[in-house]
Amino acid sequence: MDMIKYETSLKAKGDDYRKIVFWNRFIRNPIETILTLLPAVISICLLVAGFQTYFLLIIYAVCVAYPLFIFLYQFRSSVNYHLKHRDPAEEAKCIMTITKSGILADIPEHDILNNYDWNDCTTVYYKFGYYMLFNESKMIVMFNTNDMTEEEKKALPKIIMDNVDRNKCAIKF
Repeated sequence: MDMIKYETSLKAKGDDYRKIVFWNRFIRNPIETILTLLPAVISICLLVAGFQTYFLLIIYAVCVAYPLFIFLYQFRSSVNYHLKHRDPAEEAKCIMTITKSGILADIPEHDILNNYDWNDCTTVYYKFGYYMLFNESKMIVMFNTNDMTEEEKKALPKIIMDNVDRNKCAIKF
């Protein structure tokens, strides 16, 4: 199969979007996770080691509460805000055409036609039923395999492998 053409949306919706954003922010780029959790881990270690004063106990409490605030409140709030205020074209019907020459995303409802080049890809991931193509830290395009036929699902990895520049693009699926 040299071409895949299917109907989907340009971006993930709802819980899929939450999972992908969480993975992208905290797992794919672990620096933020490490910097968020490190003060809490150090605080717990110092507390267990016996370094306790009223001032330090307050600092420890803040250091332990901070990751909880980040993961439970700030992250969830920013995702919910984005989902409420996102561009309507991201959820509109999109006809995705994947060929050897590139990727075409046609959103007729909004008169949008995006063309993506395979050479722009530096990393390809497969997570949560989506193939996500990145250029450095920016997601270029994603393919929702839940909207594909079984034949298209089997053909897509080969099309990706055959068309990205394997010298500069890491394949992680």
